[in-house]
Amino acid sequence: MRVDVMGKHFSTSTCDCKIKEAGCTSCGNLVGYNVVVPCISCLKACNNGHTWMFYSEATWPFERLDKELNHLEWEHLPAEEESTLIPDSVLDWIDDIECCR
Repeated sequence: MRVDVMGKHFSTSTCDCKIKEAGCTSCGNLVGYNVVVPCISCLKACNNGHTWMFYSEATWPFERLDKELNHLEWEHLPAEEESTLIPDSVLDWIDDIECCR
């Protein structure tokens, strides 16, 4: 499963950021959006700098572990060709979870 931006850029009525929807490259389901080009007002505003936003009803968080079963950190992410797919057993488990806030 991979997520990538899809479709044409769009903006909202509240700012001039260039936004693209993000979805699964296998099935096409939308899972969030990416601020591809932030506008000047958003760059000047106080924010956390994240440009990828995921819909809570379309995604489930889980901790990734390295080969030694340590928590995987951003600076230690494997290259794309080294990355492993999520095992079916984990996907089955995630499907059984009801996500609540």
